[in-house]
Amino acid sequence: MMGWIDRISEGVGKAVSWLIPLLILELVYDTVSRYLFNAPSEWSYDISYMLYGTLFMFGAAHTLAVDKHVRIEILSDKVTPRTRAMIDAVCYVIFFFPAVGALLYFGILFALKSWNLLEVSGESMWGPPIYPFKTVIPIAAALLLLQGVAQFVRCMTLIVKGNHDDLKP
Repeated sequence: MMGWIDRISEGVGKAVSWLIPLLILELVYDTVSRYLFNAPSEWSYDISYMLYGTLFMFGAAHTLAVDKHVRIEILSDKVTPRTRAMIDAVCYVIFFFPAVGALLYFGILFALKSWNLLEVSGESMWGPPIYPFKTVIPIAAALLLLQGVAQFVRCMTLIVKGNHDDLKP
């Protein structure tokens, strides 16, 4: 099951990485049109925060899967893998699961409210529909929660069996 979750996280991470060139093209287009042609676009701001937000949110599970989230290296590098797994397991239970659970729960409420209102962005005169973008929050939170479960199981396996290879996706 953990391999399946890792493959989903990797696939989603690779898929959303294609938003980076789109975001760059959009920002370059807007900068050139604004400064060279004095013709700013009314849609650029909305597109840029939607692309960046989607990239950031959907990239979280993949980042967790490849162990690239922020951690205090001073502590984790000086302890054994088993001790690190114990610390990680406790942190998953105390911090990760409650925070991501809250993000998922409130993200669902946030997205449902937006869909019920057929909400549009009030950030620019363009006013694009924003409810699809707000749906990214609970979906990304669910993916992050799944990946967190896989990582927690790896920690518990290392604690119980002492097999260091079980922490690697």
